[in-house]
Amino acid sequence: MKSQTLKLMIAWLLVGSALGWGVVQSIKKSMPLFQVPAAKS
Repeated sequence: MKSQTLKLMIAWLLVGSALGWGVVQSIKKSMPLFQVPAAKS
């Protein structure tokens, strides 16, 4: 039973870290879309 719990925790950790990495990369790539260009004078 303890071995199953450990495997489940490791699986969630791997999936969670991959998901988090993907979200961070998406946010980094989308940041320029939301920046207001400087007004030209």
